[in-house]
Amino acid sequence: MAHPSRATREYRSAVREQRAAQTRAAILDAARQLFRSGGFAATTVNAIAERAGVSAPTVYATFGSKASVARAIVEQIEESSRAAHWRNRIAHESDPHVILHAFAQWTAEFFSASIPELTLASELTAEASTMVAEGNARRRDALTALVGRLADHAALRPGLSQREAVDRVWMLTGIEMYVNAVQGCGWPIAHYVSWLSETLAQQILDRGATS
Repeated sequence: MAHPSRATREYRSAVREQRAAQTRAAILDAARQLFRSGGFAATTVNAIAERAGVSAPTVYATFGSKASVARAIVEQIEESSRAAHWRNRIAHESDPHVILHAFAQWTAEFFSASIPELTLASELTAEASTMVAEGNARRRDALTALVGRLADHAALRPGLSQREAVDRVWMLTGIEMYVNAVQGCGWPIAHYVSWLSETLAQQILDRGATS
């Protein structure tokens, strides 16, 4: 009996990987729709499977749990939030005020496009507490890099450590602040961006920094 050639095996492997990716995408799309319409707690794995056109065991085999599906959705949002565009834009700016304004625009764009998914954390059980911690760690890393860039330009206010600067940016750019401003106070996105940019500058920049 002839054995499959290497090319045949590689082709079959590629097909399997493509199908697995399609299945994963279908599950994430279905879950995102259901989480948006009914919330995390009310959405069952069976409902996700039915919407995605797969079996519940397939959902478990692909992700392990409903909480892991939610984690993957948040990671997908982070990856597709034009992060590369905004990082590139910030990297090519030298004016600290322009850097902070661009960061404020990125923050607003990210939250406005994904607020239903990001507020899943308020519904998650202890099973998914690591998801929240992981997201917080990624955000903290990003803010540390941002503040480090400003420090490289000697733009931080005198006496303010990079650690405290990160703390201040962390508090001001949290999702709760966005929700309070845009949903609670009814601010337009542009108003939020302007306020955030101005407040960040007041809190962490040297008053003599370029503006």
